[in-house]
This record gives sequence, structure tokens and C-alpha cells, in this order.
Amino acid sequence: MSNIRSLEVVDPQFRISVQELVRLCAQQGLEIRIYCTIRTCEEQAKLFRRSRTKKEIDQRAQSLTDRGYPFLSDSLLSVGAQSGKLGAHLTNAAPGESFHQYGLAADGAPFVAGKFLWDASAPEWLVYGATARYLGLTWAGDWTSFKEFPHVQMISTHSPFSHFKSPTAVESALRACGSL
Repeated sequence: MSNIRSLEVVDPQFRISVQELVRLCAQQGLEIRIYCTIRTCEEQAKLFRRSRTKKEIDQRAQSLTDRGYPFLSDSLLSVGAQSGKLGAHLTNAAPGESFHQYGLAADGAPFVAGKFLWDASAPEWLVYGATARYLGLTWAGDWTSFKEFPHVQMISTHSPFSHFKSPTAVESALRACGSL
């Protein structure tokens, strides 16, 4: 399993931005703890599968293959069944579809009174999001569907496939950061 908390494993420019995010939030009296940075394709596949039926998984695997990503389809299918509540999705991203896998995303959360704050209506999330935007990061709390308040990423597009342009470039980027 990858070292998912360490900022040392992410893109160097992104690391600086996230460190600055944590610092600026602290200046505003808000402690932020980063709890997830890079994920392998296997880890992403497990998260994706946890809340989906076999039919949904098979459909996404076929879609990946049809779009030129059979190596990601294999990753999705190879991890086997995962336990989880059907429909309670942790992520919409299958292997290769999350910027976490490229070292270009991180998840952090306010840490208040000795514990993580998960209530999305808490004002601390607005401080986190505004600070991320100020630094030029994309905050997934701004997304119109599947809002993900802890998630920040360096790239503004939702899809690594759009960003990296081709299956060959995607595979190279995943291998370069050890996710594949």
C-alpha cells in the first residue's frame, strides 16, 4: 500500500501548494490535516468497487477498455469483491480517473478539538475551500455533482484522461509516480 498521508510522494509544485494551504488555514485559526495523497490503481479500484454491483463494475471495466485503457480495466477487475454499502459511493473515479493516482490531489480535513470535522455544513470547510481557491487549487467542494469537501487538486479539469490526452500518456504518468 502506498504512503497515502505523505506529501513527499506528490508532485513537487503541488506539495508546495498544499503546504501553503495548511499554513494559511493555520494563520486563520484552522488546523488542517492531510490524510490522503497518492493512491495506487489497486487502491483506487478497491474504493470504487466498495459500493457498486458487479454489473456496474463490469460496465465501467468495459468502458475503460473501449476507450483504450485495458490496463486500467484489468486493475479494476483484479482486486475482486469489496465490502461496502451499495449506492454509498466513496468515489466516482475508477482506476486512472483520479488525480490522486498522479500525485496531483490530496484530501484534508479540519481537525477540531482533537478530531476530524466531517460535517459539510461547518464553516471551517468554507475557510478551507476559499484558501484552496486563493492558492489556485481546485476544491471539490465547488463541484456541482459529487461534492467532495476534503479533496483539492492541482489540475482544474475533472478528468486525468482529458489532461494527459492519450492512453499512452496516462500509462506513462501512472508508472512515473508508482501508481501502476
